[in-house]
Amino acid sequence: MKCNLAFLLGFVMCSCAPAQKTITHEGNFKHIMSNQKQIVTRWYTAFDQKNPAILDEILAKDWIDIPPSPAQPPGSEGAKQILVQLGTTFPDLRIKIEDILQDSNKVVVRSTISGTQKGPLLAYPAKNRKMTIQAVDIHEVKDGKIIQTWHTEDWMTGFHQLGILEK
Repeated sequence: MKCNLAFLLGFVMCSCAPAQKTITHEGNFKHIMSNQKQIVTRWYTAFDQKNPAILDEILAKDWIDIPPSPAQPPGSEGAKQILVQLGTTFPDLRIKIEDILQDSNKVVVRSTISGTQKGPLLAYPAKNRKMTIQAVDIHEVKDGKIIQTWHTEDWMTGFHQLGILEK
């Protein structure tokens, strides 16, 4: 269960990224964020607000996590478990979405993840240290739901910052 935190932190971090807007020539605001991008943005909002109910709204029941953490339950229940664990270990966890791009039904998010470790991570006790890492997630959306997510995070940097990999 503790392994889940290390492998999914970057992938599930919390950020409220508002829909991007642009001003048209009439002075009205026009949303330029696609429906798929809005759904994916809600993923990060769920973690930011520590609200697993949002995950029920946006994830397919049989959502696939690539790669899953050891002992992670399948489907959306696994995502909800990670949300609770991350919120406990890093209560100030934040994600800043740096880029959000779309190609067909896949949405790519490059983000900066930060948080202060206040609880155990991989059986390593908290040292009250802050980490900031980079992550890239690819979410596939079908019929208004995220059906699978691929993710990669810069855990080597995070573990060094948290004192887990000290010399």
